[in-house]
Amino acid sequence: MIDRLPDFLEIRRRGWTGPPADLSAWRATLPPHDGLPEVRRRGIRVAFRFATGARATGVFLRGERPGPAILALHEHGGDFVRGWGKLARPSAHYHGLAPLRAIRAAGLSVLCLDAVGFGARWSGGYEAQQALAAGAMGLGWSLAGITAAEDMQAARWLASLDGVTSVGAFGFSFGGFRAWQVLALSKAVSAAASIGWMACRADMLAAGSPFLRGQSAFHFLHPGIAADYPDLAAAAAPKPLFLRVGRGDRHMPEASAARAFARIASLHPTVDAGFHDERHTCPRDVLTASIDFLRDRLA
Repeated sequence: MIDRLPDFLEIRRRGWTGPPADLSAWRATLPPHDGLPEVRRRGIRVAFRFATGARATGVFLRGERPGPAILALHEHGGDFVRGWGKLARPSAHYHGLAPLRAIRAAGLSVLCLDAVGFGARWSGGYEAQQALAAGAMGLGWSLAGITAAEDMQAARWLASLDGVTSVGAFGFSFGGFRAWQVLALSKAVSAAASIGWMACRADMLAAGSPFLRGQSAFHFLHPGIAADYPDLAAAAAPKPLFLRVGRGDRHMPEASAARAFARIASLHPTVDAGFHDERHTCPRDVLTASIDFLRDRLA
């Protein structure tokens, strides 16, 4: 962790605007992600083998009738012991609700998998994140890229299922970043609801900001991709996008989120973006609104 960037980088940060978002260039930086993953199912439990050879486990809850399916993307939360399990039980992050249950109760199918480093894919916890990221980068990939590629393949698998008419993405915090990211990157995803992750890149690198801690920051940094985060999210246009950030969120500076929302709206006029008053959480009414948004837009 550092308190601030060295002077030469701080000067660069203050003048930062970033290039336009280029989805083709972004996809080209990712690990292998074409085709369908290999999937084994046993009841509600699923085991994936991705194009990279990586394996992940999770759950798939099928809706009672044909219709949309949601790729639910779990948060970071500093909890590496659980991955998909964070969304399966009532949680303080969701004000006592369990998102997988809420999505399923809305009549939607839902898939949730462990991201690399979490749950059954535990790789050393918080202090090992930089080592994991360094290993990936040393072999030509990145931690952020691995997750993006896996989310794209998971969405493609959902879209391939009989009875699944469309695919949406939902997530909070790290999952929120992944939700708008997979909407932009994947042609299989038709709508997304992202809670608790949107700000401008330069602000995330200001003195005292989250990225200067290193570690978890590598989940959000794609080598060679320097477009601002709102530009990357807006590249999903015209696909429906729901964004919420909490006022007073310790991770997402409110003023930066407001600037990001304005930038997205200038590129994606139909975006549904705004604030709630519960800091870095996903309140019950926001969870309900996000599920309603996805159900309506995917119908």
